[in-house]
Amino acid sequence: MTLANLITFSRIFLIIPVIYLTSLEKVEFNFLALICFLLAGLTDYLDGYVARKTNTESSLGALLDLLADKLLVCLTLVWLITLNNSLIFVIPVLIIVLRELSISSIRQYIVEIDGINNLEVSYVGKSKTTIQFIAISLAIIAPGMGLYLSILSIIFLWLASLISVISLYKYLVTWNKFFN
Repeated sequence: MTLANLITFSRIFLIIPVIYLTSLEKVEFNFLALICFLLAGLTDYLDGYVARKTNTESSLGALLDLLADKLLVCLTLVWLITLNNSLIFVIPVLIIVLRELSISSIRQYIVEIDGINNLEVSYVGKSKTTIQFIAISLAIIAPGMGLYLSILSIIFLWLASLISVISLYKYLVTWNKFFN
């Protein structure tokens, strides 16, 4: 097991305290959950950096990284639905989760057809991830912090869902040759 893969596994592990701490529904625990979530987000950049610097990049590492990203975003968002189950929150979460599942499924399909994963992350994809992390961070700390922060978290969540749809569209256009 490489150091980069251990860092990736830590991202998956950090989902547990995020969910547990937010379930306690107290502002101070939400801040601890936010710290865990942000640490998990930082591992997304750290694992790739370590893998490149130590020359330990691998297909297993790339797969684990992708899985950890999807789990962190999707599980956290789905959990947050249990704490904020209004339609204005649920709809963008469903859009984001469906986009993540669609991209993963299509990517797997293309790998099976083409034999390689030649997907390069676009600027839109990186922007989507950044906005998602901001939206989730705000949603984690919004309970008990007032109406304005709650509204801001919803705005960022809808923005993340919009960018998710744009990103999905761009990938579908790029991958169109595999569907004809």
